[in-house]
Amino acid sequence: MKKIKVLFLILSLVPVSSVSAEEFAPVGTAVAQFLEIGLGARSTGMGEAVTAVIDDASAVFWNPAGLADVQHMNLYSAYNTWPAGISIGGLSLAMKLGNIGTIGISTVYLMTDDMEITTIENSEGTGEYFAISNYSLGLTYSRYLTDKVSVGVTTKLLHEGYWDYSYSTWAIDLGTMYRTDFHGLNIAMSILHFGPEVKFSGDYIDYSDVKSYGSDPPEPKTFESYSLPVNFRFGISMNLIDGKVNRLKTAMDLVHSNNNLEQYNLGLEYSLNRMIFVRSGYQFNTDEGGLAFGGGIKLGMGESLNLRADYSYADMGILRAIHRFSIDFGL
Repeated sequence: MKKIKVLFLILSLVPVSSVSAEEFAPVGTAVAQFLEIGLGARSTGMGEAVTAVIDDASAVFWNPAGLADVQHMNLYSAYNTWPAGISIGGLSLAMKLGNIGTIGISTVYLMTDDMEITTIENSEGTGEYFAISNYSLGLTYSRYLTDKVSVGVTTKLLHEGYWDYSYSTWAIDLGTMYRTDFHGLNIAMSILHFGPEVKFSGDYIDYSDVKSYGSDPPEPKTFESYSLPVNFRFGISMNLIDGKVNRLKTAMDLVHSNNNLEQYNLGLEYSLNRMIFVRSGYQFNTDEGGLAFGGGIKLGMGESLNLRADYSYADMGILRAIHRFSIDFGL
Protein backbone atom coordinates (compact mmCIF):
# COMPACT_ATOMS: atom_id res chain seq x y z
CA MET A 1 0.00 0.00 0.00
CA LYS A 2 2.84 2.40 0.82
CA LYS A 3 4.46 1.78 -2.59
CA ILE A 4 1.15 2.60 -4.29
CA LYS A 5 0.88 5.87 -2.37
CA VAL A 6 4.47 6.79 -3.18
CA LEU A 7 3.89 6.10 -6.88
CA PHE A 8 0.70 8.16 -6.88
CA LEU A 9 2.38 11.11 -5.17
CA ILE A 10 5.50 11.04 -7.34
CA LEU A 11 3.37 10.97 -10.48
CA SER A 12 1.57 14.06 -9.18
CA LEU A 13 4.91 15.84 -8.81
CA VAL A 14 6.39 14.94 -12.22
CA PRO A 15 4.82 16.40 -15.38
CA VAL A 16 2.94 14.08 -17.68
CA SER A 17 1.24 14.75 -20.98
CA SER A 18 -1.80 13.14 -22.51
CA VAL A 19 -4.27 13.86 -25.27
CA SER A 20 -7.18 14.21 -22.88
CA ALA A 21 -5.29 16.60 -20.58
CA GLU A 22 -4.32 18.87 -23.46
CA GLU A 23 -7.85 18.71 -24.84
CA PHE A 24 -9.61 19.86 -21.70
CA ALA A 25 -7.01 21.49 -19.42
CA PRO A 26 -3.21 21.65 -19.19
CA VAL A 27 -3.18 19.57 -16.01
CA GLY A 28 0.20 18.17 -15.00
CA THR A 29 2.20 19.93 -17.73
CA ALA A 30 4.64 21.79 -15.47
CA VAL A 31 7.53 20.81 -13.23
CA ALA A 32 8.19 21.91 -9.62
CA GLN A 33 4.75 20.85 -8.43
CA PHE A 34 6.02 21.01 -4.85
CA LEU A 35 5.80 24.81 -5.12
CA GLU A 36 2.02 24.57 -5.48
CA ILE A 37 1.49 22.71 -2.21
CA GLY A 38 0.04 25.19 0.28
CA LEU A 39 2.33 26.20 3.14
CA GLY A 40 1.29 27.63 6.49
CA ALA A 41 -1.54 26.53 8.75
CA ARG A 42 -3.21 29.94 8.77
CA SER A 43 -3.26 30.14 4.98
CA THR A 44 -4.42 26.58 4.38
CA GLY A 45 -6.96 26.78 7.20
CA MET A 46 -8.60 29.62 5.24
CA GLY A 47 -8.74 27.53 2.07
CA GLU A 48 -5.66 29.31 0.68
CA ALA A 49 -7.71 32.50 0.19
CA VAL A 50 -4.93 34.72 1.53
CA THR A 51 -3.48 36.79 -1.34
CA ALA A 52 -5.05 39.92 0.20
CA VAL A 53 -4.73 38.76 3.82
CA ILE A 54 -1.16 37.65 4.42
CA ASP A 55 0.90 40.14 6.45
CA ASP A 56 3.79 38.23 8.02
CA ALA A 57 6.93 36.41 6.87
CA SER A 58 4.79 33.71 5.22
CA ALA A 59 3.83 36.32 2.60
CA VAL A 60 6.85 35.14 0.59
CA PHE A 61 4.89 31.96 -0.22
CA TRP A 62 1.71 33.74 -1.43
CA ASN A 63 2.19 37.45 -2.14
CA PRO A 64 5.54 39.17 -1.49
CA ALA A 65 3.78 42.54 -1.18
CA GLY A 66 2.39 41.43 2.19
CA LEU A 67 5.91 41.38 3.61
CA ALA A 68 5.78 45.19 3.87
CA ASP A 69 3.50 44.83 6.93
CA VAL A 70 6.19 43.16 9.05
CA GLN A 71 6.83 45.58 11.93
CA HIS A 72 10.39 44.75 12.98
CA MET A 73 11.46 41.12 12.54
CA ASN A 74 9.44 38.00 11.84
CA LEU A 75 10.45 34.32 11.73
CA TYR A 76 8.05 31.80 10.22
CA SER A 77 8.24 28.02 10.09
CA ALA A 78 5.71 25.69 8.44
CA TYR A 79 5.51 21.91 8.21
CA ASN A 80 3.09 19.60 6.39
CA THR A 81 2.52 15.94 7.15
CA TRP A 82 2.06 14.10 3.85
CA PRO A 83 1.38 10.41 3.20
CA ALA A 84 4.04 7.84 2.24
CA GLY A 85 6.93 9.38 4.13
CA ILE A 86 6.93 12.71 2.26
CA SER A 87 7.90 15.83 4.22
CA ILE A 88 7.08 19.34 3.00
CA GLY A 89 8.02 22.50 4.81
CA GLY A 90 9.07 26.10 4.57
CA LEU A 91 11.07 28.62 6.55
CA SER A 92 11.18 32.39 6.12
CA LEU A 93 12.76 35.33 7.92
CA ALA A 94 11.77 38.97 7.34
CA MET A 95 13.33 42.16 8.65
CA LYS A 96 12.15 45.77 8.42
CA LEU A 97 14.83 48.22 7.26
CA GLY A 98 13.09 51.47 8.12
CA ASN A 99 12.07 53.57 5.11
CA ILE A 100 14.10 51.34 2.80
CA GLY A 101 11.52 48.55 3.01
CA THR A 102 11.45 44.94 4.18
CA ILE A 103 13.74 42.13 3.09
CA GLY A 104 13.19 38.42 3.52
CA ILE A 105 14.90 35.11 2.92
CA SER A 106 13.06 31.83 2.53
CA THR A 107 13.26 28.19 1.61
CA VAL A 108 10.72 25.55 0.61
CA TYR A 109 11.65 21.88 0.64
CA LEU A 110 10.19 18.47 -0.20
CA MET A 111 11.97 15.31 0.93
CA THR A 112 11.11 11.62 1.04
CA ASP A 113 12.24 8.51 2.82
CA ASP A 114 14.63 6.24 0.92
CA MET A 115 12.90 4.20 -1.78
CA GLU A 116 14.26 1.08 -3.48
CA ILE A 117 15.08 1.31 -7.17
CA THR A 118 13.20 -1.11 -9.43
CA THR A 119 13.76 -1.92 -13.10
CA ILE A 120 12.06 -4.02 -15.78
CA GLU A 121 14.52 -6.82 -15.04
CA ASN A 122 14.35 -6.38 -11.24
CA SER A 123 10.76 -5.47 -10.50
CA GLU A 124 11.14 -6.47 -6.84
CA GLY A 125 14.07 -4.14 -6.31
CA THR A 126 17.75 -3.82 -7.17
CA GLY A 127 19.08 -3.33 -3.65
CA GLU A 128 19.89 0.30 -4.47
CA TYR A 129 17.98 3.20 -2.93
CA PHE A 130 17.27 6.83 -3.73
CA ALA A 131 15.43 9.75 -2.14
CA ILE A 132 13.75 12.81 -3.62
CA SER A 133 15.10 16.22 -2.66
CA ASN A 134 13.39 19.31 -4.08
CA TYR A 135 13.91 22.83 -2.77
CA SER A 136 13.78 26.54 -3.48
CA LEU A 137 15.85 29.37 -1.97
CA GLY A 138 14.41 32.88 -2.18
CA LEU A 139 15.32 36.51 -1.52
CA THR A 140 12.43 38.97 -1.17
CA TYR A 141 12.15 42.76 -1.13
CA SER A 142 8.93 44.63 -0.31
CA ARG A 143 7.99 48.21 0.50
CA TYR A 144 5.12 50.68 0.57
CA LEU A 145 4.87 52.97 -2.48
CA THR A 146 2.16 55.00 -0.75
CA ASP A 147 0.50 54.73 2.64
CA LYS A 148 -1.95 52.19 1.15
CA VAL A 149 -0.11 50.42 -1.67
CA SER A 150 2.77 47.99 -1.29
CA VAL A 151 4.72 45.95 -3.82
CA GLY A 152 7.07 43.01 -3.48
CA VAL A 153 9.40 40.86 -5.56
CA THR A 154 11.11 37.53 -4.86
CA THR A 155 13.97 36.01 -6.82
CA LYS A 156 14.62 32.34 -6.14
CA LEU A 157 16.72 29.36 -7.07
CA LEU A 158 14.87 26.10 -7.74
CA HIS A 159 16.21 22.56 -7.73
CA GLU A 160 14.31 19.35 -8.41
CA GLY A 161 15.90 15.92 -8.37
CA TYR A 162 14.67 12.33 -8.82
CA TRP A 163 17.45 9.73 -8.66
CA ASP A 164 19.84 10.59 -11.55
CA TYR A 165 17.50 13.14 -13.11
CA SER A 166 17.54 16.76 -11.98
CA TYR A 167 17.56 20.40 -13.02
CA SER A 168 18.27 23.79 -11.44
CA THR A 169 16.80 27.11 -12.55
CA TRP A 170 15.58 30.50 -11.36
CA ALA A 171 12.15 32.08 -10.94
CA ILE A 172 10.59 35.30 -9.71
CA ASP A 173 7.42 36.21 -7.79
CA LEU A 174 5.73 39.61 -8.06
CA GLY A 175 2.95 41.04 -5.93
CA THR A 176 1.01 44.15 -5.02
CA MET A 177 -1.57 44.95 -2.34
CA TYR A 178 -3.94 47.90 -1.91
CA ARG A 179 -5.42 48.58 1.52
CA THR A 180 -8.53 50.74 1.77
CA ASP A 181 -10.16 52.40 4.76
CA PHE A 182 -13.47 50.65 4.11
CA HIS A 183 -13.94 47.89 6.70
CA GLY A 184 -10.39 46.65 6.21
CA LEU A 185 -10.98 45.97 2.50
CA ASN A 186 -7.78 44.78 0.79
CA ILE A 187 -7.29 44.10 -2.92
CA ALA A 188 -4.20 42.19 -4.03
CA MET A 189 -2.57 40.38 -6.94
CA SER A 190 0.50 38.19 -7.31
CA ILE A 191 2.32 36.20 -9.99
CA LEU A 192 4.26 33.23 -8.64
CA HIS A 193 6.99 30.97 -10.08
CA PHE A 194 7.59 32.86 -13.33
CA GLY A 195 10.73 31.59 -15.05
CA PRO A 196 12.22 29.81 -18.07
CA GLU A 197 11.38 26.34 -19.36
CA VAL A 198 13.56 23.58 -17.93
CA LYS A 199 14.73 20.12 -18.95
CA PHE A 200 15.79 17.27 -16.67
CA SER A 201 19.38 16.13 -17.15
CA GLY A 202 20.23 12.61 -18.34
CA ASP A 203 18.29 10.22 -20.55
CA TYR A 204 15.83 7.38 -20.03
CA ILE A 205 14.55 4.24 -21.75
CA ASP A 206 10.87 4.12 -22.69
CA TYR A 207 9.53 0.57 -22.32
CA SER A 208 5.89 1.56 -22.84
CA ASP A 209 5.66 0.55 -26.53
CA VAL A 210 7.20 -2.91 -27.02
CA LYS A 211 6.12 -3.07 -30.69
CA SER A 212 8.29 -0.07 -31.59
CA TYR A 213 11.56 -1.89 -30.83
CA GLY A 214 10.68 -5.60 -30.81
CA SER A 215 13.39 -7.79 -29.31
CA ASP A 216 16.07 -5.09 -29.53
CA PRO A 217 16.55 -2.76 -26.56
CA PRO A 218 14.99 0.68 -27.12
CA GLU A 219 17.14 3.73 -27.76
CA PRO A 220 17.61 6.12 -24.82
CA LYS A 221 15.56 9.30 -24.97
CA THR A 222 16.17 12.77 -23.57
CA PHE A 223 13.55 14.63 -21.58
CA GLU A 224 11.31 17.27 -23.10
CA SER A 225 11.31 20.85 -21.85
CA TYR A 226 8.62 21.86 -19.37
CA SER A 227 7.44 25.15 -17.94
CA LEU A 228 7.36 26.14 -14.29
CA PRO A 229 3.93 26.19 -12.56
CA VAL A 230 3.14 29.88 -13.09
CA ASN A 231 0.23 31.05 -10.93
CA PHE A 232 -1.70 34.31 -11.18
CA ARG A 233 -3.61 35.10 -7.99
CA PHE A 234 -6.22 37.82 -7.43
CA GLY A 235 -7.62 38.27 -3.94
CA ILE A 236 -9.88 40.48 -1.86
CA SER A 237 -10.53 40.48 1.87
CA MET A 238 -12.76 42.42 4.24
CA ASN A 239 -13.60 42.56 7.94
CA LEU A 240 -17.29 41.73 8.40
CA ILE A 241 -16.88 42.38 12.13
CA ASP A 242 -14.06 44.63 13.34
CA GLY A 243 -14.50 45.23 17.06
CA LYS A 244 -11.88 45.48 19.77
CA VAL A 245 -12.77 42.00 21.02
CA ASN A 246 -14.30 40.22 18.04
CA ARG A 247 -13.15 40.30 14.45
CA LEU A 248 -14.42 38.27 11.51
CA LYS A 249 -12.45 38.44 8.28
CA THR A 250 -13.62 37.00 4.99
CA ALA A 251 -11.48 36.50 1.89
CA MET A 252 -11.70 35.24 -1.67
CA ASP A 253 -8.98 34.25 -4.15
CA LEU A 254 -9.17 33.52 -7.86
CA VAL A 255 -6.22 31.43 -9.05
CA HIS A 256 -5.23 30.93 -12.68
CA SER A 257 -2.47 28.40 -13.36
CA ASN A 258 -0.71 27.45 -16.58
CA ASN A 259 -0.98 23.75 -15.65
CA ASN A 260 -4.35 23.42 -13.98
CA LEU A 261 -7.97 24.53 -14.01
CA GLU A 262 -9.02 27.89 -12.60
CA GLN A 263 -9.54 27.63 -8.86
CA TYR A 264 -11.76 29.64 -6.52
CA ASN A 265 -10.99 29.84 -2.82
CA LEU A 266 -13.11 31.22 0.02
CA GLY A 267 -11.91 31.72 3.59
CA LEU A 268 -13.02 32.97 7.00
CA GLU A 269 -11.03 33.87 10.09
CA TYR A 270 -12.56 34.73 13.46
CA SER A 271 -10.36 36.16 16.20
CA LEU A 272 -11.11 36.75 19.87
CA ASN A 273 -9.05 39.54 21.43
CA ARG A 274 -6.54 39.03 18.58
CA MET A 275 -5.33 36.03 20.59
CA ILE A 276 -7.53 33.05 19.71
CA PHE A 277 -8.26 32.25 16.05
CA VAL A 278 -10.74 29.93 14.35
CA ARG A 279 -10.58 29.49 10.57
CA SER A 280 -12.38 27.72 7.76
CA GLY A 281 -12.15 27.69 4.00
CA TYR A 282 -13.19 25.93 0.84
CA GLN A 283 -11.43 25.39 -2.50
CA PHE A 284 -13.66 25.03 -5.55
CA ASN A 285 -12.85 23.27 -8.83
CA THR A 286 -10.24 20.88 -7.41
CA ASP A 287 -10.04 17.10 -7.80
CA GLU A 288 -8.69 16.62 -4.30
CA GLY A 289 -9.38 18.76 -1.27
CA GLY A 290 -12.11 21.29 -0.72
CA LEU A 291 -13.09 21.90 2.90
CA ALA A 292 -10.43 22.96 5.38
CA PHE A 293 -10.46 24.33 8.89
CA GLY A 294 -8.04 25.19 11.65
CA GLY A 295 -7.17 27.48 14.49
CA GLY A 296 -4.39 29.19 16.35
CA ILE A 297 -3.31 31.01 19.45
CA LYS A 298 -1.15 34.11 19.84
CA LEU A 299 0.81 34.74 23.01
CA GLY A 300 2.86 37.68 24.19
CA MET A 301 6.29 36.70 25.48
CA GLY A 302 7.89 39.68 27.18
CA GLU A 303 7.45 43.28 26.12
CA SER A 304 7.92 42.88 22.39
CA LEU A 305 8.04 39.20 21.38
CA ASN A 306 4.88 37.51 20.11
CA LEU A 307 4.39 33.83 19.35
CA ARG A 308 1.57 32.47 17.20
CA ALA A 309 1.03 28.74 16.75
CA ASP A 310 -1.40 27.51 14.09
CA TYR A 311 -2.87 24.22 12.93
CA SER A 312 -5.03 23.28 9.94
CA TYR A 313 -6.75 20.16 8.67
CA ALA A 314 -7.84 19.36 5.12
CA ASP A 315 -9.51 16.29 3.65
CA MET A 316 -7.58 15.47 0.45
CA GLY A 317 -9.67 12.54 -0.74
CA ILE A 318 -7.43 9.65 -1.81
CA LEU A 319 -4.54 11.26 0.09
CA ARG A 320 -6.71 11.27 3.22
CA ALA A 321 -6.30 13.92 5.91
CA ILE A 322 -3.50 16.46 5.64
CA HIS A 323 -2.32 18.12 8.84
CA ARG A 324 -0.32 21.35 8.74
CA PHE A 325 1.50 23.16 11.51
CA SER A 326 3.20 26.54 11.62
CA ILE A 327 4.87 28.81 14.16
CA ASP A 328 5.31 32.56 13.86
CA PHE A 329 7.73 34.60 15.98
CA GLY A 330 7.35 38.38 15.71
CA LEU A 331 9.08 41.39 17.22
